[in-house]
Amino acid sequence: MSVKERIYLTWSYGKVQFLVGAVYNIMCAHLLAMSFFYPILVDAFILKALVYVITFYLVKQLRDRDSVIFYINLGLSIKKLQLSILLIDFLSLAVLLAAVVLLHG
Repeated sequence: MSVKERIYLTWSYGKVQFLVGAVYNIMCAHLLAMSFFYPILVDAFILKALVYVITFYLVKQLRDRDSVIFYINLGLSIKKLQLSILLIDFLSLAVLLAAVVLLHG
């Protein structure tokens, strides 16, 4: 399986988590840019963990069981897919907030 196919399958598996995470990341960056306080950085990551846990739980409860079997049959580990989604989401938040911090000095 090529890297492009793996990226596409990761996107198709976790697009709900990616979209919810992107909205949260943009809101945190906007809040930090409007009122620059360093404690907002810590709060953003703590709340990100809570938002991710809630989103993950809801997606797991509402996802069709056949779709999970589809990824398993392709030879993809569900835990690895979830971990990659988590890492991408948290790294995107860190990069976005670092850019805001660098811009505001």
